[in-house]
Amino acid sequence: MIESDPLVIGSEGSEQRIRRVLLLNFLLLPALIIGYQFFVRPALFGPGVVDIHAATAESGGFTPAYVQVQVGQTVRLRFSPSDMPHGIAIGPGLGVSLPPVAPGRWGEVVLRFDQAGRYTYACTTWCSPNHWRMRGTIDVVDPANPQPVAERDAVIDALTAEGVDIDAALHEPQMPRAELAVQPSAARGAARVAGLTLPPDLRDETARQRLTPMQALDLLAAANPGVAAADLTDAVAFLWTDTRADLTGAAVIYATNCAYCHGPSGGGDGFQAATLAVQPTAFADAGVMFLRRGDVLYAKIRRGGMGTDMPNFGVLFTPEETWALVRYVWSLTFARSGT
Repeated sequence: MIESDPLVIGSEGSEQRIRRVLLLNFLLLPALIIGYQFFVRPALFGPGVVDIHAATAESGGFTPAYVQVQVGQTVRLRFSPSDMPHGIAIGPGLGVSLPPVAPGRWGEVVLRFDQAGRYTYACTTWCSPNHWRMRGTIDVVDPANPQPVAERDAVIDALTAEGVDIDAALHEPQMPRAELAVQPSAARGAARVAGLTLPPDLRDETARQRLTPMQALDLLAAANPGVAAADLTDAVAFLWTDTRADLTGAAVIYATNCAYCHGPSGGGDGFQAATLAVQPTAFADAGVMFLRRGDVLYAKIRRGGMGTDMPNFGVLFTPEETWALVRYVWSLTFARSGT
C-alpha cells in the first residue's frame, strides 16, 4: 500500500482551484460583461433613447440641439414636431432622411457610430424664414482619443492658398458674349468635341474644376482656330456636364435643400428667393455660370456664404455628395439633353 501525504494532495487541489478562479476573473468574467453590454442588454432593453422635439427656429428649433454619444454606442433618436410637419436629415454620409413627421407623432432612427466625429440633424421642410437655423449636433466621442484631429478640406485650403475670394466670385457680372444668344447644349457638344484639339487642362475633370467655362472657351479657341464660337461653346457645355453620371441622388439633394431658393430648374426663382438678402444664383443662366468655377461652387456649398442666406452644407453632405451636387448644378446650366 502506497501512502500519500494528505497535505501535499490538498495543496495541489488548492492551486488548481486558484487557477480556475483566476481564469474566471481574467477571462470569463470580462467576456460575460462585454456580452451583456453589447448583446444581452440591447436585446432586453433596446438602445439608448434620445427624444428630440422640433419647432420652427423662431419657436426654439430642436430641443435638445446637442447630443453626445460614445463610439460604439447604439442610440435611438426620436423626433417629434410640436407646431407643423418637419422632415429630418442626418449627415454627413449616413444616408438618413425621414419624411415629414406630423405634430404629435414620432419619427425615429437607430444609429451606431463606429468612429468619432461630428454629425448634424437638420430640418428638410421649409418651415419658416429662418428654416436654415433648424440644426442640431451629434458629437461622437472616443474616450481613448477625446480630441480627434479636425479634418481639413483640401479644396477649400487650395482656394485659400490661391487667394480666391469665394464670396466675391458670386457677384461677378454676366458674360456679355454673343455666343450665348443660343443656350449652350451638352447634347450638341458631344458630337462636336470629337473633332477638336483639347488642351491638357481640359482633358482632366480635376483640372476643369479649377477653370471657368469662359477660360475653357478661350483655351479651345486658341487651340482650334477657325472653329465657330457656337460650336466651341457647345463643346464646353459637354465637357462641363458628365452625361454618363447618374445624378439621381444629387437631384434629390438639390430638390430638398436648394430648390427653395435657387428654383426647381435653377432659375434663381425659388419661392423663398424674394425674401433673401442676396438674390440666389441662377444656375440655369449660362451668362452667369460661364464665369463660375466648379471648385468655388463646391466650397460655397460646403462653407456657406458670408453676407448671404446661404447656409453651410458641409455638415450634412460628404465631399463626394457635394461634388455630385456641383455636377447636377452644371447640368442645369448645360442641358443634358436637347438639340
